[in-house]
Amino acid sequence: MNLRKRNQLFVTLFLFGVIAFTCIMTFYVGPKMMAVRNQVAQDRVLFKCQRVIDGNRLEVQLRGWKRPNTHPMIPVQFAGLDAPPLAEADHPDVIAWANRHGFEPEQVATIGRSSYKTLLAFIRKQNIFLYREQGEQSAEDLAPNSRVHVMVSGTNVNYKQIESGLALHDTRTPHAHSELYSKAQAKAKAEKRGLWR
Repeated sequence: MNLRKRNQLFVTLFLFGVIAFTCIMTFYVGPKMMAVRNQVAQDRVLFKCQRVIDGNRLEVQLRGWKRPNTHPMIPVQFAGLDAPPLAEADHPDVIAWANRHGFEPEQVATIGRSSYKTLLAFIRKQNIFLYREQGEQSAEDLAPNSRVHVMVSGTNVNYKQIESGLALHDTRTPHAHSELYSKAQAKAKAEKRGLWR
């Protein structure tokens, strides 16, 4: 096969590939993605993290598909998690938290800042799924300061904070992932991460 015919064959195959890809995206993938988007909008379960308040609290907003988003901002708390306060070592809240859990105030203040910065980098302005304290995925009547489990890109944020030693497992209130979070804290302690360093 001479060079001209080979080039014609390559161009023909390329154009055929482009047409096939366009057809697949238009008639198969596109409608499926729109159906998922419409289902998410209908189920009202997708939120956006608009602000990280500290290692324990976020401000979220139900995901809006139209602009501007008119849904209210809702403050929520992480379920099963107790992160150090975001303040300096001499702040009364930091001293009280350190005394309650047996850590040094300087260490608590450092981890409080790390917990906050990690959340900023990981979930601020990200789409997130919220699960209620007992595990139900429901956004209906989500009250301010509800305790929730936060998922982003398939990762349980509460678990990751505890596993990294940036928060303690809060056992004062029963929740859906008590055993999982207890294991995460044991792992952080064994590997001397964060608060256990």
